[in-house]
Amino acid sequence: MATIQNAVQAMVDKLVTDMKGSTPLSAEDQALVSNAITKLADNDRLEKALVAVAEEHLDVATGELKQATSNNTSTMANATQSVNNASNTLVSRSAQLSQLDSITPAIENITKVQQQASASYVKPLFGLSKLETPNASSNNGRTTAAFAIYDSSGETHLVRPSYTANNTHEQSRIEFLTVSNDASHKSTLFTSFVYTNAFEQNPVSKVLQYGSSAFLPLALKAAPNDIQYEVVFSSQDSVSSSANDYGGIFCKTAGFNSITKPKKDLNAVDQWGITTVTDHVHHTVGVLYDNNKHCLVVVDEGTSLLIEKYRDGNNITAISIPDAAALQSYVDAGDFTCVNFIHNTLLHPHGISRYNQAEGAMSSYAQNYHGYFGILNGVTKMGHNKYSAHYRFTEEKKLEPINFFFTSNSEPYKTSNANGTQNSEGEVTVALQSMAGELLGMYQYKSKPDHIGYQGGIMAVAINCINPYSGVGILNEHYLHNQYGLGRTCRAF
Repeated sequence: MATIQNAVQAMVDKLVTDMKGSTPLSAEDQALVSNAITKLADNDRLEKALVAVAEEHLDVATGELKQATSNNTSTMANATQSVNNASNTLVSRSAQLSQLDSITPAIENITKVQQQASASYVKPLFGLSKLETPNASSNNGRTTAAFAIYDSSGETHLVRPSYTANNTHEQSRIEFLTVSNDASHKSTLFTSFVYTNAFEQNPVSKVLQYGSSAFLPLALKAAPNDIQYEVVFSSQDSVSSSANDYGGIFCKTAGFNSITKPKKDLNAVDQWGITTVTDHVHHTVGVLYDNNKHCLVVVDEGTSLLIEKYRDGNNITAISIPDAAALQSYVDAGDFTCVNFIHNTLLHPHGISRYNQAEGAMSSYAQNYHGYFGILNGVTKMGHNKYSAHYRFTEEKKLEPINFFFTSNSEPYKTSNANGTQNSEGEVTVALQSMAGELLGMYQYKSKPDHIGYQGGIMAVAINCINPYSGVGILNEHYLHNQYGLGRTCRAF
């Protein structure tokens, strides 16, 4: 009995013969024939039905056809159910995905709460690497004041002023340095001794005491995103402390010839409420920093033109600033931060004594002090010749002042005698706060004396600086019994 396979095979043989003839099938016809043959050859039930018909077994043929129809119907029903199930799953998943819009803010809020909780935890500080050489002589003493910028990389960029002048002892040294983000070491970009009777236009080994300094993230004129930290001087033009001999502002790399004298008493208030200072007094200088171009902005006294100061020189703009109103309008339209430079000589920053509530240099190991460096209720205490200055350079490359709050507790000492001995111990706690009021970190350091019956140092100023991004800073109690040169890096964990 012949089957469909036999018929198919006969058809194939016939086609092969025809293909070898003079009129072969086209490629399209060959494909159609091939598909038809495949369908016929693979349909087992159809084959059985046809065979049954051929053998006059109609009942078998009918059964086979019904079974084929039933199988196809079942397959279609299963496929329909699968599609419905998949559709329901997609609808469910879509509903879940739509909740992401509400989940994301919740996650951000949880992260913020966790950060706030971490920041509010008072972290003890651990000394790590020495910054100077200890010595019994006060010649090795170093300042407890600092101009600090806390980079989001965790590095801390500092100016450590001198606290006296006219010698080559460490106490007369001004230093521009970077503390690594792991507190393992420092890198000094520039350092010099300070003099009241010597002046170098481009300082190499002599910096005039009558001036102020900063260490700032500055760009190049043609590349606003090529940012490096640069030494900036506010300088006299000769050996003089007079405002009449004030020279102006210049970047060390660009040199003294790029100096710009700000238009006197032409000031503006930045976005944080800090007012620039252009009175030409050598120890009070406040300059605008452009957070978009990463340069300093000064109105030239001679031309009233706005000058942008970069690491590699000046860009003299065509913008004329005739008065304070015009300058304020320009500042309000941009993104500016006022940078208060620190005086080249500052032994101890000022704070408020608990005993008499008077503000003065924090120089006593026995007194308790409190206060802040920053701006609070419209009162600015940053830099110049009285205060430390603290800024952060954010991940968005914005320079922003930081409020540095401190409070200390100490006690007098009594050397050993017939009435006994009293050690002087103490502690200082510091809180860092952003201009938006966000707590960035809290830190604490405690000290006991190394000799019985003496003090553990000047506690109020012991934490010179502390970077909220990395928890890295500088500890320096300034003085212990018969020992100076105590500065060392520190770190919170």
